[in-house]
Amino acid sequence: MMAARTKHDTQKRTGAAKPVPIAQLRSGPDSQNQQESNSIPIWEWMVAGLGLVIVTAVLGFLLYEALRGNHLPPDVRLSVDSVARTGNGYLVKITAVNDGGSTAEGVIIEGQLKNGSDLVERSETTLDYLPPRSKKKAGLFFMKDPRQFELQVRPFGYEEP
Repeated sequence: MMAARTKHDTQKRTGAAKPVPIAQLRSGPDSQNQQESNSIPIWEWMVAGLGLVIVTAVLGFLLYEALRGNHLPPDVRLSVDSVARTGNGYLVKITAVNDGGSTAEGVIIEGQLKNGSDLVERSETTLDYLPPRSKKKAGLFFMKDPRQFELQVRPFGYEEP
């Protein structure tokens, strides 16, 4: 008895190859290595997620400040830090703080030395730019020693940007 020949046996003898789908050709060991090298590592996803959170938070804060921020006028407060002798007289170092919600430009700061009600000497300086909730240092020059008199410093005026 002769065994029935199958299609598979015929292909073996004739050398004809059965067509293989392209997906199977690409799923060999080389393609697996290529897929692994093309995949994104988990730490890159974590860094990208962190970047997204930071950018979203900054944009949210800017939007909040634009819509609900403090729009009060500048509120300039001055404090005397120190008095130092210079070659031409005395330097009074001061700190200007803007506690308000708006920027002040051209802030004029005036200092006066008084002896009772008499004005002994006057000095002034200008701060070009004082943003809200910020501070800047400045100085006033006097010919006479400010420690010998009553020193008064005050913001004299400003401009809106």
